[in-house]
Amino acid sequence: MTDTNGPDADAHQLSATEKDLATLRSIIVEARQVPMSASCMVNRSEILSLIDRIVADLPQEFERSRTVISEQFTAHAHAREQAAEILENARNEAKELASVSGVAREANEYAAMTRAQADEEARQIRIEADMYVDSRLAEFEASLQKTSTQVILMREQLAKRSKLDDSDVEALPSI
Repeated sequence: MTDTNGPDADAHQLSATEKDLATLRSIIVEARQVPMSASCMVNRSEILSLIDRIVADLPQEFERSRTVISEQFTAHAHAREQAAEILENARNEAKELASVSGVAREANEYAAMTRAQADEEARQIRIEADMYVDSRLAEFEASLQKTSTQVILMREQLAKRSKLDDSDVEALPSI
């Protein structure tokens, strides 16, 4: 569970595309039903305008997702650098302790313990970074799938409503 008050709070707010899709859904849900039919009546220009806005916003959504992925990649790289630094510090400390004549055995034990601790910390940092990146990618994937499914359904509904046959639908520009 993520904190919605932290720096990632923006990621949990609805994007313009999500708001437009919610509006589109609301319009269709609230549309007057055609008697004795599963069809409904909606304002064509209003629906097309919403679809155009959604399509226009998709590149920004993709760019925002790329930015999030890039930031997570950077965070993961930083975590790897920290892990390497911890290991280097542990090695240096172990060498210093080993160089002291009467404490060589204790220094080797301490160095091994420090290395194991550093390895475990590095492993934990990698796991946390990978989990975070994976969750962000899963959210992005789900959002893209939802948007794609909704666009397909809307196009099918428009084709049915306008009684377009397959050749008319194929002539429409694809997204």
